Amino acid sequence: MLLRRLHSALVAAALCGALLCPLAQAAGMVDLLTLAFEGNPLLQSQARLVEASRAEVRGANWQFFPTPSVSVEQVSADKSDAAYNKDKQVMTFRLQQPLWNAGRLSAGVTRAQAVAAAAQAQMEETRQQLALRTIQTWGEWKAGQQKVQALRDSLQTHQRLYELIKRRVQGGLSAEADEVLAQSRLDQTQAEMTIAQAQLTTALARFEQLTGQKLESRQLGIFTVQAVDANEELSALLERAWERSPQNAKLQAQVKQYEMDVQIRRAQTMPEVYARAEHQQGSFSANGLSSSNRFFIGLSATPGAGLSVISGVDAAQARLQAAQGEIDAARRNLIEQVSLEHISALTQQQRLRSLSSGLRWIRAMVDSWDRQFLAGRKTWVEVMNAARELAQAHTALAEVEVALVVASWRLAVLSEGVPAILAATEPLPPVPRP
Repeated sequence: MLLRRLHSALVAAALCGALLCPLAQAAGMVDLLTLAFEGNPLLQSQARLVEASRAEVRGANWQFFPTPSVSVEQVSADKSDAAYNKDKQVMTFRLQQPLWNAGRLSAGVTRAQAVAAAAQAQMEETRQQLALRTIQTWGEWKAGQQKVQALRDSLQTHQRLYELIKRRVQGGLSAEADEVLAQSRLDQTQAEMTIAQAQLTTALARFEQLTGQKLESRQLGIFTVQAVDANEELSALLERAWERSPQNAKLQAQVKQYEMDVQIRRAQTMPEVYARAEHQQGSFSANGLSSSNRFFIGLSATPGAGLSVISGVDAAQARLQAAQGEIDAARRNLIEQVSLEHISALTQQQRLRSLSSGLRWIRAMVDSWDRQFLAGRKTWVEVMNAARELAQAHTALAEVEVALVVASWRLAVLSEGVPAILAATEPLPPVPRP
C-alpha cells in the first residue's frame, strides 16, 4: 500500500529562518503542504461554509419540534357591529406540531446533511488541488536550483578556459578567433544561468501566492524531499484514489441532495396533518370570556399555482440525473490523471538509472580530458565541449530527479488523499537511489 511506503525525509536544519522556525528545524513535504494550507484564504472561506452547513443541519432537526407563535390584534369597529362589541384587543398564543407530512421533514434533514458533506468534500478537494500545486511549484523551484548549481560549475570552467585562451592569444600561441569562440561559449553559459535564475524567481513568486508569505531559496532549502515509492499496481491505485477522492465524495453528496429535493417536491403535493394548541386572552364578541384554550387537528395543503409543484418535481429529477452523469465523467478524469502520474513516476525511475550511470562516465571523461589537456594531448575546445556536456548531464539528471519526486508525491496525494498523508507517521524508506 502506497500509504505504508509514504515517507517524508525530515532533516535537522542548522540555521532556521524566522519564518520557518515553527517547523522545529526539520521539514519535509508534509511540512511544506502544511505551510501552504495555513492561512490560505480560500480554505478559510470554505471552512466557514462548512460551519454554516452544519448549522443548517441543526436547523433542519429543529423542524420536528412544535412551532410557537403569538398574535396581537386590535380592532376599531362600529358599536353596531355585533362581531366586535366586547374587547378591543385579543392576544393569541399558538403551538403547532406537524404529525405527518409525507416525509418532507426527514428529507429536509437528510438534504441538509448532504449539503454539509458536500461542503466538507469541497474543502478537501480544494486542499488536494492546493497540495498538487504546491508539489508542482516546489518541483519548479528545485529544478531551477539544481540547474543554477550545475551551470555555476560550468560557468567557472568556461571562465577558467577563457582566461587561459586570452593569455595564449596575448602570448601569440593562439589565434584571436579562439578568444572570440571562448567568449561566445562563456556568454552562452551565462545566458543559460540567467534563465535558470529566472525560473527560481518565478517559483518563489508562486510560493508567495500559495502561502501568503515571502520565501527565499535558503528558507525553502530546509525542506528535504525525496520521492516516495510508486511501484504499486495501477488497478489498486485507481481503486483507492476513487474511494478517497474528495470530488467523488462531493458528487455523491450532491446526488443525495438532489434525491432529497425530489422527495421534498413530491411531499409538497401531499397534504400535511398537524395538531395545534391555542390560548386566547380576550374576545372580540363573547361577553364574560377573559381567556380560552383550544386544541385542533388539521389538514392543510399548499400545491402552489397551477401545476408548479409537478414542474418542480421534474426539475429536481433532471438535476439528479445530471449529477449522476457527472460522477462517471469525474471518475474518467481521475483515472486519466492517476495513470499519467503513475507512468511518469515509473518512467522517471528508469531515466534516473540511465542518467546516473551516464553522468559517472561523463565526469570521468572530463577529469581525464583535463589531465590530457595539461599534457598537450587534448585541445581547449575539446575540454570546453566536455565541460558543456557535463553541465547538460547534470541539468538533465536534476530535471529527472525532481520530476520523479513531483510525480510520486502527486500520485500519493491523488491515491491516498491529503488527510492520510498529513497523518502518516511511519518512517519507511523512500525510493532507493540508483
